[in-house]
Amino acid sequence: MARRAEPGKRKRILAAARELFGKQGYNRTTMSQISVQSGIAHGTVYFYFNSKLDVADALVEEYLDGISRILKDSLSGSLGPEQIRACMHSVLQYASRNSDIARLQHVRSNLDVDAGRPPDDLKPQKILGNAIAEGIRRGRIREYDPLAAAELISGLVEWIVRICFVRARCETSRIEETAVRMLEYALIKR
Repeated sequence: MARRAEPGKRKRILAAARELFGKQGYNRTTMSQISVQSGIAHGTVYFYFNSKLDVADALVEEYLDGISRILKDSLSGSLGPEQIRACMHSVLQYASRNSDIARLQHVRSNLDVDAGRPPDDLKPQKILGNAIAEGIRRGRIREYDPLAAAELISGLVEWIVRICFVRARCETSRIEETAVRMLEYALIKR
């Protein structure tokens, strides 16, 4: 009889890994430790994840799904200054609450495995690109290549997250306000 995945076990494994990655870092955490912390047999952990990198990818994917939900909620309708401000604020608040995963995403990006990065890594950029394209179509946003603009904006947000939550803890309000004003100036037709 084939073994069936149980969502509860997968969640326990991810919760244990997140706690261990947060306490001792990605490099010092082993699959055996994740097994012990989750209370799930070592072989069963490998039924759900082939490697520690797969576990990290799953955590980062959940984080990016959260950002995608924020973008969908913040950017519904026409893109304007209010949506830019709300979106930037919500994404940075989310990153602050999940700074351990933001750090994990940074560590993962430095492991030189980006050639196989999950397709969900680009989901936020696609959502943002679609909102920019719609804003251009409605005449509210300056003419840009929507996906290129989305990539640039995502890079700016990623840099802010890295500076504020990965490299050091800092107050985001000053950086957030400047970034929002720059984006408004660059995007909004006047």
